[in-house]
Amino acid sequence: MKDLKTIRGMPDLYDEEVERISIVEKTCLETFKSFNFQEFRTPIIENKSLFQRSVGESSDIIQKEVYEFEDRNAELLCLRPEGTAGLVRALITNGLMNDEIKKFFYLGPMFRYERPQKGRKRQFFQAGAELIGEESTKSDVEIISLAKTILEKLEIKYSLEINYLGKDESLNSYRAYLRKYLQKFKDDFEDKVYSRLQRNPLRAIDSKDVKIKKIFEDAKDISAFLTNDEKESFDKTINSLKELKIKFEINKKLVRGLDYYTGTVFEFTVDGLGSQNAVIGGGRYDNLIKELGGRDLPAIGFALGIDRLAEIIEIKDKTKDLFIGSISDDSINFAQYIGNKLRQDINGLVVENYLGNANVAKQLKKANSQGFKFVMIVGQEEQKTNSFKLKNLIDGSEKTLNEIELVEFLNGR
Repeated sequence: MKDLKTIRGMPDLYDEEVERISIVEKTCLETFKSFNFQEFRTPIIENKSLFQRSVGESSDIIQKEVYEFEDRNAELLCLRPEGTAGLVRALITNGLMNDEIKKFFYLGPMFRYERPQKGRKRQFFQAGAELIGEESTKSDVEIISLAKTILEKLEIKYSLEINYLGKDESLNSYRAYLRKYLQKFKDDFEDKVYSRLQRNPLRAIDSKDVKIKKIFEDAKDISAFLTNDEKESFDKTINSLKELKIKFEINKKLVRGLDYYTGTVFEFTVDGLGSQNAVIGGGRYDNLIKELGGRDLPAIGFALGIDRLAEIIEIKDKTKDLFIGSISDDSINFAQYIGNKLRQDINGLVVENYLGNANVAKQLKKANSQGFKFVMIVGQEEQKTNSFKLKNLIDGSEKTLNEIELVEFLNGR
């Protein structure tokens, strides 16, 4: 049909793209579990009001990027643009708000309506981790260590930037200062842009817009508004990172893009993604749970761009294990029996049972072109004797093995 097409910014994924994403997802899962984080799954559709209250009414996400719609009961819903707010909502609605420290992770698709570009799509995949119930800097270091470990397992070179935003009083004082500072440049902006910056001037600090960056070059940074306790807290985090030999740079312009962040914020950036080079970002959100109707519990977390990382990881050559061909249709069932037996007896063995009608020569060629290490062709003789000629397609060597020997040999592959 002529009108069948993908939605812009929501591509179909297959072949190497899916393989790359699977590698990142598997690494995230293994790492989360190694830090004893538990998986939490929330719906991809939530009430829009959840994100208006959490990420901020004036944020770009709510103003321009959220996918919203009314259901048949006229409730205003949206596709989730990020994972933290939904997980906090789930903890509250499921009564999981006790005093114990909680460690959760999630993986799944998120949605934002924005201009598709390298490293940024309208449907994208995120993994995230949330550590709830611990207010000390120990939780800051734990979360940063977790994020760092994922990148290291993926063998990705990164840079870590960190900053401290302070709590409500400090942040409000800084916002008031920025609004006053911005008034001097009112004539330099269109009314709509100026109004947006006045509503939330904090976001202008790490804006990618060259004009805005230039204007805020001489503005004070947040450190001038922090209390002694806040400075001491940040110093503890920094010293702990140094003790753990985690390299970082302090970026006093780093504020992150969501309203719920307070205290420590951080970003991991990489080369190879152009201007959208942040692959992990997070920080403390000590007020969010209470603001959404839950208990007053501190929390810190991060979100990781799965498809962004998938674009830059290197896929190591992965040789598949065994291609089983058949001389005729009469021997296919026996070949399938052998294939299933090997899969049951050898954990993780990749076996292809050829089901087509090509001759033996073409089957050998297919096994080679598809990257299999071993091939064997099954016919009436193999079925009768229960012995198999196994060929190594890498070095050309051959072995004749019975069923038990075949299992033992492939188990040591």
